[in-house]
Formats: sequence, C-alpha cells, structure tokens
Amino acid sequence: PWLASALNGPGTAMDLPALKAALAQQDSAFAAAAGGATLQTFYELLTSLVGASLTERLLRPVWATLLGGLPAQDTST
Repeated sequence: PWLASALNGPGTAMDLPALKAALAQQDSAFAAAAGGATLQTFYELLTSLVGASLTERLLRPVWATLLGGLPAQDTST
C-alpha cells in the first residue's frame, strides 16, 4: 500500500521522486527488499519484451553502479 503514492493511476508512468520518498520512509532492510523486488520485476518484464541477451547488455552498467562498483564501460565498439 505504501507504494501506491508513486503511481499516478493504471497505465500511467510511475512518479520516481514519489517512489524515492516512499522508500526513504521505510526501514532500510524493507526498502532494500522492496527496491530489489521492483528491479527484479522490471528485469523480467524487459526480458519478456526484448530478450535476455539485450536486457543483460542494457542493464549491465546499472547493475555495476548499484552494486557499488564503477560504472561499466561499453567495450563492444
């Protein structure tokens, strides 16, 4: 229910500042779990739309940043 404040309604974009504010008001372990579940759902949806290989390539820099490392460099060019 606390995530409902980040939604503008069915079929609309998520209000990311509202999501950030909602997560900030939660216990850190709970917020981390909710954030992780949200990212997992996004990953699964993106995979179903564009495939696993492209999803991995698109999200690799994001995962590297989230895991505390330096941003990944694209070496495919």
